[in-house]
Amino acid sequence: MKKYFQAVLIFIMFLTLIPMIVLIAGDKPQKIGSTVIKSSLEPLDTVKILDTESGSITELPIRDYLIGAVAAQMPYDYEDEALKCQVILAHTYILSRHMAEQDEPTKELLGADISLDREVYQPYYDEAAINDLYGDDADKAVKKIAACVDSVGDIIAVYDGKPIVSAFHGISSGFTESAENAWGIDIPYLVSVESEFDPSSEDYSKKYIITADELKAKLLDSCPGLSFDSKPETWLDINETSRGGTVLSIGIGDKKEKMSGYDFMKIFDLRSPHFRYEYEGGSFTFTVCGCGHLVGLSQYGANSLAKNEKTYDSIMRFYFKGIDLQKVG
Repeated sequence: MKKYFQAVLIFIMFLTLIPMIVLIAGDKPQKIGSTVIKSSLEPLDTVKILDTESGSITELPIRDYLIGAVAAQMPYDYEDEALKCQVILAHTYILSRHMAEQDEPTKELLGADISLDREVYQPYYDEAAINDLYGDDADKAVKKIAACVDSVGDIIAVYDGKPIVSAFHGISSGFTESAENAWGIDIPYLVSVESEFDPSSEDYSKKYIITADELKAKLLDSCPGLSFDSKPETWLDINETSRGGTVLSIGIGDKKEKMSGYDFMKIFDLRSPHFRYEYEGGSFTFTVCGCGHLVGLSQYGANSLAKNEKTYDSIMRFYFKGIDLQKVG
């Protein structure tokens, strides 16, 4: 299971590179209950996935896709209500991708909805990949995830009639981050919320040791105009953070040229943009909290809320403010 959780964390780190999905307008929905409403959006029956290595396209039922997507994105031993949130996000994501491709096809996808390129699209695991990752627990994992898919697999999350951006990350810093701070885009439902249980995760923080020479070389490679003639302990200066502690701006080099915390994170492959540093003995030690871009649903936080008897709909509405949950089909 530790191997699996580490694999999920690696994927979560890639999410900072995945482009924003296209938002597509829907018609006015019809209320069918207090927590879920009927959607007028067309249901998606099958999903087409391109294997970029072979060039082949696999078409599979939406149920099978959701099982494989959730298996690739969240530890299967998380609580059912947390897994249901991931099912809804996966369904919302792939429906948005399909609608975007119908509206304006991506040439490289050859008619598919997504590809297996994990640096561009949210991941999906087929049976072989699930067996390789879970080993003896594969059947148990698939059965548990499938039950959650059967429970909420016809539900998507929308805002103002449009599928939401299905943003999620492994562990927050204790606060999730707003889309405006992370991506420079004001998305009303992606605002910062306190995810109070996350600091209790055993994977909450990680230290990185980077020598002064390595730090200088990497920064010059990304920004050739920088200068580093002063003492190394003066090279960095965090000058702006969000309320949750995410680094929004950091001064670099002799002239303290401004760089976003997200850009700095990518240059040094840090787990998140929530970091602090110390300099001693020729090296910088970075302490990084949380994992991923920190926007949207915290998976660890969702699991903790589920352990505290919160249902999937209340968890979704906690992390995505003002959304509706809609049934398609």
